[in-house]
Formats: sequence, structure tokens, C-alpha cells
Amino acid sequence: MQEKITIGTTSIGRKSKKLINEILNSGRISMGKYVAQLEKEFARYHQIKECIAVATGTDAVTIAVASCINLNSNKKSPEVILPALTFIASANGIVNAGAKPVFVDITLDTYQIDVEQIEEKITSNTLALLPVHLLGHPADMDTIIKIADKHNLSVIEDAAEAHGAVYREKKVGTIGIAGAFSFYVAHIITTGEGGAIITNDEEFAALARSLRAHGRACKCHKCVLNISSQYCPLRFKYEKEEGFDPRFYFEYIGYSSKMNELEAALGIEQIESLDKIINKRRKNFFYLNQHLLDLEEFFYFLKEKEDVKISPLVYPLTIRKGAPFNRQDITIYLEKRGIETRPIFGCIPTQQPAYRFMNHRYGDFPNAEYVGENGFYFGVHQNLSQQDLDYIIEEIHQFVKLR
Repeated sequence: MQEKITIGTTSIGRKSKKLINEILNSGRISMGKYVAQLEKEFARYHQIKECIAVATGTDAVTIAVASCINLNSNKKSPEVILPALTFIASANGIVNAGAKPVFVDITLDTYQIDVEQIEEKITSNTLALLPVHLLGHPADMDTIIKIADKHNLSVIEDAAEAHGAVYREKKVGTIGIAGAFSFYVAHIITTGEGGAIITNDEEFAALARSLRAHGRACKCHKCVLNISSQYCPLRFKYEKEEGFDPRFYFEYIGYSSKMNELEAALGIEQIESLDKIINKRRKNFFYLNQHLLDLEEFFYFLKEKEDVKISPLVYPLTIRKGAPFNRQDITIYLEKRGIETRPIFGCIPTQQPAYRFMNHRYGDFPNAEYVGENGFYFGVHQNLSQQDLDYIIEEIHQFVKLR
């Protein structure tokens, strides 16, 4: 058994180490051919045309929303609808792009946005819907797409925690106009930091590539990766006809959000192993469910809905009303026994000091608030052993028995 059962895990394989050494020896660390390779592999995994690697998962949301704003300039005060239960990065990405986050409550059985409440939040300023496939369980994308089509809205999927999750035989991130992913160290695959946007819309992809690199005029794959300018198909055309080098001419107010080669080296090997990683996490998740569901009178459990395939980030539990213990009781107990825990965000975005300017009141989002106050999670990652899982099950049962 592990000395401490951690929330996440990082495994750096031989291929990654070999690539890292090659990069260090080359002296070229900034975005280049290995970032291009990661983009190609991640797009191939999703069977989608375009992937744009970025510096963080938050930047993936920011740039995806900013791309929608630039493609829909008729929205003067754009709003983006998202669930009230999410990591603050989802809301921050919307604000960083220049839009207003509009929150909707969630359902307790899935931790996903309550689709029945979406339409009442739509206004003339609504630009997009941003479902968050929280903790690896897909949102109700059929209903979300139907609402978006009815109101002529874009759909950007926040799949930061849901690599490889499937909704009705489609991988999440491929259903809306774009999917935003995070490769943060605690996520299903990691580049340390890092993120990516995927899309089948070539105009959207070109704009995202530009915004990633300060709003650069040239959006070709060569220039934005800083590969030798002699390969840029537009450079000499622009210099001759317009009098400028498109690598140093900026059409948009963009961001500095490029992934580096060392991060890409970590991600390439993990993308190759992604299905194997997900399958092990799923095996762990369902084993825990099988042996903990007898405690359903005390906890809400996340269960896989019909027509979806969960890609578990962690194992969440939310304490039911009337239970003879609270979140602090059980998390302190588990931490003392070497089982690392985290609150499910502890305080949802609408209650964070940074979002007081929106004047939300306690009680506006009762389900999200309840989970924020009573939910926690622990690890379900691929490096947990059978002994680790059995120890978790034993300790949770023992805690409840003592109450």
C-alpha cells in the first residue's frame, strides 16, 4: 500500500525522459515541433481536425470564449452560461475573455448543470453555453445543443477534468464548437501545467492560434509555432503587398499562452496511454462504488448515467442531510489515516470574494451550495493498488461505524 493515498499521480515514462533530454540538448525549449506533435496526437485521439496547445486549462477556456466573441462581434456585452458548481477557473476564463459569467444550479446526482434552468438565464447578450464535464461525468449534451441551436448560441465544452469521457459515442470536447482541456498536474494526463483547445471549425482554430500568440496576423501552423519563417506561406506575400512581416503584425488583442517543448514531451507519451489510464481509473471507480454503496443513506454517490462513459478524475462523496457527521469530521479522520482529501471546491465561484461584484445571494444556487459545503473527494487514479482501494473502503466503513 502507498504510504499516502494521494489525490492525483504523475508518471514520467522512458519516452518522455528521452524527449526531454533531446530538447535540452537541442537548446530549443520554446514552442516548436514537439508541441506540434502533441497537438497532432491529441486531435487524432479525438478524431477531430484541429488542436491548439496553450499554457493552461484556464487559458483554453479564455481563448475559446475570446474566439467566440471575435466571431460574433454583434454581442456588445457578451454573457456565457455555466454551472454554479465548478472550479473558479471556468468563471475566470470567461471574465478574462471579456464576457460575463452567468451561473446556473446543478443536479445533485451528476454534479452537472441543470439543463431545465438554462433557458431562463438566456438574454439578448448570451453568447455561449459552457457546460463543465465536472469530475469526468459528461453533461446532458443533447439538451444543451438543442437549447443552443434554438437560441443561436455557441457551445464550448469545459472538459478540463474529463479527458476521454464519452457522451452517446462521442468524446466530450468534440460535440460543441470547441472543447477546452487542462493538463494540470492532478488531472488525468498532465504536462505539469498546460491545456488545449480542440475544434473542427478551421476559422475558429485559426483565430485561437492567433489569440494564443498575442493576436498575431499570421495564423498558419508554421509561424505560430515559431518554426523558421522561410516556411511561412504568407510572409513574402504580406511583405510585398502590405509592407509588413505577418509574424510581427497583430490583428487582435491576444494573450501570451504558448506551451513549451518540455511540457509537450510529458504529454505526448501520456496521450498514447490515455485509454489505458482511463480504463484503470474506471475499474477503480466502479470497485469503490460497488463496495461503498451500502452507505447510500449517508452519502450521495456519483453514478454513471445511461449513454455516457465517465472518465473519473477523482472519487467524490457528498454527505446527505441528517447524517451524524459533517465533512470536517470524515476528512480529518481520513487524512489522519493517510488518505488525502479535498473539498469539492469548498466555496463555489458565486460565493468567492472575487465574485462579490455580481451580488449573488446565498440560496441562489441551493444544490451547488450544498455540494460546495458538504462534498469532498479522494483519489481514484491509475497508480492505486487493490490494497489501497480496500484500505479506503475499510476506513470509510470504520468511520461510519464509529458514528
